[in-house]
Amino acid sequence: MSYRVVQGDILSQQTDAVAISIEIDFSPSEMPSCKAVAAAGGDDLRRAIRALRFLSVGRAAEADAASLPFSRLIVTAAPVWLTGKANEFLVLHYCYQSIFDLAESLGCRSIAMPFFSSLYYRFPKDEAVKIALREAKDRPLDVIFVADMPELYETCQKPYRKPVLGRYIGYYRDHALFELDNGLFARVDIRPEVVDVTPISYFEPCFRTGNNPLQPPLPEGEIARLRQVYEDNDW
Repeated sequence: MSYRVVQGDILSQQTDAVAISIEIDFSPSEMPSCKAVAAAGGDDLRRAIRALRFLSVGRAAEADAASLPFSRLIVTAAPVWLTGKANEFLVLHYCYQSIFDLAESLGCRSIAMPFFSSLYYRFPKDEAVKIALREAKDRPLDVIFVADMPELYETCQKPYRKPVLGRYIGYYRDHALFELDNGLFARVDIRPEVVDVTPISYFEPCFRTGNNPLQPPLPEGEIARLRQVYEDNDW
C-alpha cells in the first residue's frame, strides 16, 4: 500500500494497530508517541506489556490492546545508538521488519508508529528515518509515521542524501576509516571479498596514533578502491 508522515497525536490516527517501543524494564520509551499511548492505556497496558516477560532487541510482539482505540498493540525493543559498531543499523531494520511481519500476520491493514530510535536513542536522525521509510515502502500496509519532533518531520520532507566521503584517516586490522561530511565516520572493510560499509560516531585511539605499526600503509590505489566501495554500497 503506502506510507505517510504526519505530525500530531498518534492516538488520533485511525489505524488497525499501533506500535510503540519499550525499555529494558518494560516501561514505554521516552518518545512522546510512546508515552501518549502508555498514558491512554494506563495500568492495563503496563500489565499487558509486562506479561510478555521477555523481548529481545530488534524484535516485536503483540500485547493486549487494553483500553486503546486500536484493535492491535505491537511493542518492540528498539536499539540504542552506542558506537555504530554494534550492528545498530541492522537491528533497526530487524525492528521494523518484525513489526510489519507481525502486523500482516494478524490481518492488519494499517498501522501507526513513531520513528523508532531517532532523537531519544541517539541515532543519526537521517539514517533512522531512511531505514523506517525503506522498510515500509513495499509493505501491503497503510503505514502512518508520526513525527514526534518538528525536525523529524522536516527530515522526511527532504530527499535522503548519502553522506559525502571525506578525508582518509587510516586503517587498523581489517577496516579503513574515512571522515563523512555529517559529523560521522565511515568504516570500510579492506578485504576484497567482504563488502562492509558502516557509519560510526567516533574512531578508536589506534587510528589516532598512526594505525598498527605491524601493518604496512595502504597504497593510494587501495584507498581509491575503498572509496569506490563506499560509493557503490549503502548501509
